[in-house]
Amino acid sequence: MSAILLIAGILSRIAALRPLYLAVWCSLAVLSVVLIVSTRSHWGRRRPLYRCAVLSLLVHLILVGVTMTVRLVVGDNGAGVGPPIHVRLVDDVPREGPITLAAPPPLPEIDSASTIGEATVEADDSPPELASEPLPMEAPPLIEPPAPAPEKKIVLDERSAAPPLAAVVEEQPEPAAPVAEAPVAAAPPESTPHLPAPPTVAAAGPSEVVPEAPGETPPATSPYAHRNAPNRLEYAEQHGGSVETEAAVAAALEWLAHAQSPDGRWDASRFGAGQELVVLGQDRGGAGADADSGISALAILAFLGAGHSHQQGDYQTNVAKGLEFLMRCQSADGRLSGDTSLYAQMYCHSMASFALAEALAMTGDKRLEPAVRRAVGYSLRAQHPSTGGWRYRIGDTGDTSQMGWQLMSLWSADRAGIEIPPQTWTGAARFLRSVERGRYGGLASYRPDGPPTTPMTAEAMYCREVVGELLGGADDGLAFGEATAQLLAARPEPGRVNLYYWYYATLALHYRQSSNAEATAAWQAWNSALASALVSGQVAAGPEAGSWPPNCVWGGYGGRVYSTAVAAMCLEVYYRYVPAAQAGWTASRPASRRLPQ
Repeated sequence: MSAILLIAGILSRIAALRPLYLAVWCSLAVLSVVLIVSTRSHWGRRRPLYRCAVLSLLVHLILVGVTMTVRLVVGDNGAGVGPPIHVRLVDDVPREGPITLAAPPPLPEIDSASTIGEATVEADDSPPELASEPLPMEAPPLIEPPAPAPEKKIVLDERSAAPPLAAVVEEQPEPAAPVAEAPVAAAPPESTPHLPAPPTVAAAGPSEVVPEAPGETPPATSPYAHRNAPNRLEYAEQHGGSVETEAAVAAALEWLAHAQSPDGRWDASRFGAGQELVVLGQDRGGAGADADSGISALAILAFLGAGHSHQQGDYQTNVAKGLEFLMRCQSADGRLSGDTSLYAQMYCHSMASFALAEALAMTGDKRLEPAVRRAVGYSLRAQHPSTGGWRYRIGDTGDTSQMGWQLMSLWSADRAGIEIPPQTWTGAARFLRSVERGRYGGLASYRPDGPPTTPMTAEAMYCREVVGELLGGADDGLAFGEATAQLLAARPEPGRVNLYYWYYATLALHYRQSSNAEATAAWQAWNSALASALVSGQVAAGPEAGSWPPNCVWGGYGGRVYSTAVAAMCLEVYYRYVPAAQAGWTASRPASRRLPQ
């Protein structure tokens, strides 16, 4: 009976084979019999070398058959279409009591609960869209419900996860303005990973707030130094800003604050993302509708650009909730794209990495560092080892549109003290050389085999400035002059809005404005057109007041949150980054992380 069952099982497996696989194995079986018989013949015994060669051939043919027909590895080949893998981390390390933590600056009491950039893709040779599901990870809460504190310090439960992003030291109430009580972290479920709390800091005096993390106000050598400067308006006016541009930024941040969902995200589809407009003749399947992590990252970057972090400014709550949402999106491999589709995945990851790294660099809050390090690790793995570029997936050869967001996120991580391998920058420089176009190499294409375009020229120009800052070397004035002429020939106009292009051109021209008289004149001409187009295009009244409509080239994919955040960042350019030539902060990079000049 057992023999019959065994034979039946073998026959059922053979019947399940594909016809081609069955033919391959039948042919191998026949060939094996023929070759074995031939080795036992008179010819085989007289020619032992021939016999060895025949047997070797048989073994190799069998290996080829196994390779062709036997599935050795099961998986989704990195496409992100397989079922999610649930990870549970259990902390069995014994603890010796509560951790005492002095409180940081105040944050209002709240309930604890994707953008795709404009260049979602700029070529019509994109691979078919694939669905992607992130590997869920339980992120520790960063904002905790308030509870009364018995002393002038916060005591975290020994089983709590990471402490809240901001809390306040309890003070004696005054008749004019009582101070809120300090929040205490609640104990998470047993499956939540336990992260170490920051070291204890002694409590301050009766009315003194003790910052939890160093660097609330960036030092003078920081590229972020002017974001919170007392004379920020005066500085902005000296570099092209005005009362009108500052009012536009303030209105945009107010709209973004009200557009935030209770769980900390900015819902992309709720504000019109994912509208398929077949830009450049390519159907991307409504990419951007599920790009909440990227959309939220751009909104956070707009707040950070005006000096509002989770530790400082008028929107601490909004920024803290947004950062917490981004960290909840992170997969076990470090990817921050959430549940986006193929075309939006790498954009969302680099934008979210950019926001977290910039928040870390601005505040020095070490609780953000693990997430930033994981995100940087994913970005480094995604860079193509030969071309130096990034695209949709790990292993893609790269495109210029992805390059800008990746470089900005890695540059911010570098400013936060996270070491980036030198080969990352040299690889990026290699890719930028591959897309150079024009008489002097100042223009750029989307991919190495394509023609030059004005948006990619703007993005490549800024990327060359970032890489040149890190790698050093002579400034190619002819190339930058050629790029500048191309950008000035396509200045911002209210009826032809391309916020993605405007964003990179604004960064590039602002960065070089002090290089020479021509660069200064170019910046002034560009900025005059930019400020006029953006201020006049902002919604002035109604429920959408303060926002910008998504009536731009890539606005259908990103929606209103995208257009508002990017427009606000364009108008924050006057103080968002201090050009290295003005501040001298390039030399402030630790000697261990400086690249050879």
